Amino acid sequence: MKRFPFLLCLLALLRLGVPNASAQEQIVRACGAVSVALPMAEAVPVLRKELKINLILRAGGGTGFGLDALGEKTANIALCSREVSALDRADFPAIQFTEFPIGVQLLAMGVSRDVWEGGVHSLNASQARGIYEGTITNWREVGGPDLPIRVFMNEPGRGQWEIFAHWLYKELKKAPVWNGPSVKEIPETRNMLEFTTGSFSLIPPSFADKKNVFSLAVKDDSGALVEPTLENVLKEKYPLSRPLVMVINDKPTGAVKVVVEFMTGERGQKIVKQFGYVTLDELKDAKQKQ
Repeated sequence: MKRFPFLLCLLALLRLGVPNASAQEQIVRACGAVSVALPMAEAVPVLRKELKINLILRAGGGTGFGLDALGEKTANIALCSREVSALDRADFPAIQFTEFPIGVQLLAMGVSRDVWEGGVHSLNASQARGIYEGTITNWREVGGPDLPIRVFMNEPGRGQWEIFAHWLYKELKKAPVWNGPSVKEIPETRNMLEFTTGSFSLIPPSFADKKNVFSLAVKDDSGALVEPTLENVLKEKYPLSRPLVMVINDKPTGAVKVVVEFMTGERGQKIVKQFGYVTLDELKDAKQKQ
């Protein structure tokens, strides 16, 4: 079964490495979700210089795009922002999908200090949807200060937007196209939240310093507040998160094994941490505390 990503017109194409590699280099092709490709892109120069591996990344079509490429043997690694499903396995029965997590993407709804001090500490899905769609335009409408809401949304098609849109609409194709101000990187998002009155955006909880930038809890259907913590993610209570996974065919060997070991090892995990993602060690520690 072929998949046709709904955001094909917004496809972000990331090609790193040179296809015409030298005889000493081994080529590894990986494609799929942008959220997984971003930290792997930082590893490209190291892999090539130190380990003679030319990692070519192509990202923007999402998990389905990556799994299709792996199944059709045009890629060695599928970059996935979810676990492999039974339907995925049924699509390619000859492929032995093997998953290697590199971390977890955990997001929170971030607000500026004036919004937090004005009494907004949580939002439910309906309120967040109203803010996104522009039907709620002042913080007083959700129990906060009399301030216009300034929304800075991550670019559609990138990982942060997808997580938020899936929570609000369940199906990404139902989400309205975002036409407002956009931010690309976490430092830019944090700066906008810190220096813009009445601001709202998406940010990893670890980047909310609780001095100038604050993360909101999610108010669930029962009215309970669910904080953006890894503990709540593991308990499947908090909705704004997803796994980051490399998927290969069968057991890793050769250059593919080197790439997998690098991204799951100490140096690769430092890169994962730089992007605001939860690392494998942090995930392990949280599970042990349950």
